[in-house]
Amino acid sequence: MKYPFKTKPFPHQQRAIVRAVRHRNYGVFFEPRLGKSKVALDVAGIHAMRGNVRRVLILAPRIAVQVWEEQIETHFPFWYDAENYDEEWQSTTRIFAGDPQEVRFFLAGREETFRRTRSRRGYVRDRQRVLEKWNPDLIVLDESHEYKRPGGVGAQDAWRMVRRLRKKRGDGKPWVLLLSGTPNPKGWIDLFAPFRIMDDSIFGTAIDDFREDHVQYGVGRRRWTIVRYHREKTLEKKVRQNSISVSADEAGLANEQFYQTLRVTLPAHAAKAYLQMAQEFVAELESGDVLTAKNAGVKRLRLLQLCGGFTTDGVSVHSEKLLKLGDYLELLHEQGESAVVYARFTSEVEACTAIAHSRHFRTFRVDGSTSRADRLDAILSLKRRPLKPTCVVFQVQAGSRAIELVGAAETIYYSCPDGWVDYFQTSRRIQGPNQKRPVRYTHLVCSGTVDVSVLRNLQKKEDQHAALMRNPRRYLLGLE
Repeated sequence: MKYPFKTKPFPHQQRAIVRAVRHRNYGVFFEPRLGKSKVALDVAGIHAMRGNVRRVLILAPRIAVQVWEEQIETHFPFWYDAENYDEEWQSTTRIFAGDPQEVRFFLAGREETFRRTRSRRGYVRDRQRVLEKWNPDLIVLDESHEYKRPGGVGAQDAWRMVRRLRKKRGDGKPWVLLLSGTPNPKGWIDLFAPFRIMDDSIFGTAIDDFREDHVQYGVGRRRWTIVRYHREKTLEKKVRQNSISVSADEAGLANEQFYQTLRVTLPAHAAKAYLQMAQEFVAELESGDVLTAKNAGVKRLRLLQLCGGFTTDGVSVHSEKLLKLGDYLELLHEQGESAVVYARFTSEVEACTAIAHSRHFRTFRVDGSTSRADRLDAILSLKRRPLKPTCVVFQVQAGSRAIELVGAAETIYYSCPDGWVDYFQTSRRIQGPNQKRPVRYTHLVCSGTVDVSVLRNLQKKEDQHAALMRNPRRYLLGLE
């Protein structure tokens, strides 16, 4: 039976899918935004169609779990059940003829999975016990470079968990698929621990043996610095036999555009204030402050501020969207990616700048108060790809015209612009003939709020005020 791709793969994805299915344990090392997740899901689908895989465990950074939920629904062609540590849900995909039965996904956040607690008998790993009891046939290790420290908790626990499962089953499963955009940023040694998780017969199980065979350190002050590798051809041969690497140039996707939405849930107190304001023209905050609006247009503005987490005076209402931004920026920093962030209100710009700085980016802020010299420094910082991950936070009006920021390939909308022209202009800052990589646009959206309506209007190029007045209640609740 021919495998029914739900979405058409690019040629580089097809090559990776074929090789990964054939090898079973394999590494897919694509530059960011080249479609690693689709490859993993089609590999799982082909194995499932052949009757080899029924349970697929996806281990990903916490911020990426939500993205994986959307990716599965978008790319996986068969009916499936899915779950995480807290809930279960089902596919809405139509069933193809010859669907494999009972394909299940478990989406687990890396941070919570490898968190351990101390007891009288030693460390307790409750989440890992849940996964071992679930007994996966295939494990997708997303952002596998995060397991590069052989002695780290995640690298050690993941390797031992896979080894225990394989010993218990006796059939070589679970198979492991490594996904990464930056597999070896500091050299061959960064591949040892991820490959040990995937197949510990490739490089062995002891990092000291690997170092003795392949690594030469300096002396004196450089005694912890790797000065060269030995037998590099042997290392390269093993890596090539067990993985595929693709750059944006090789994939032919330079300057291609990709979009994703990260959804945020308002905390209870903010949701209560939001509903009060949406239904009336006044709302009382948990702090005791009172928000008022004279008309539907001002009400829409107040609700957008509530979604962002700040009042006009800069009073913090909640930090859910800000925390989501921080998690995503942390992931980008680990990948060595720079970013451009857009926000509407001054308090949001200040908060986004602070959160980017706390995630170790070289950070610039550009709004109405920024001097001409500082604005120029910010623009020049992303004129070309910088050596250190850089984040420039713009107030929309200050960063939507006549600038080029092609040193970044990630644009994040903390809050969307007020009209399609500004949205179009801001989205083009990281594009152009000098952009050599695919670009991605990420929208932070509060579910069930005006955020949803605004983004929908921008995508359809609709006038936002006209859409608001057509049905204010539905618009403000994200239904219009």
